[in-house]
Amino acid sequence: MNSKTYSLVAGSLFGLIGAFVLARQDQGSEAGFIFFLISNLFFIHFSITNRYFALLAMQIGFTATSLMGIYNGFIL
Repeated sequence: MNSKTYSLVAGSLFGLIGAFVLARQDQGSEAGFIFFLISNLFFIHFSITNRYFALLAMQIGFTATSLMGIYNGFIL
């Protein structure tokens, strides 16, 4: 499996895990944002490697929302 494929698969899996964790809506479900952040990083790598700049812009926005979720869930 090459780096591009690994980033795509890992980003997808971490995003799905984050969605399931967050959807539980119980104590600790804010940890889903950590999985989203990891997913964002994999997709940022994928988009830069493949020169998908629209995807990169979207992932930068999603990274901001992941960081806000982490801040609201763990710091506030």
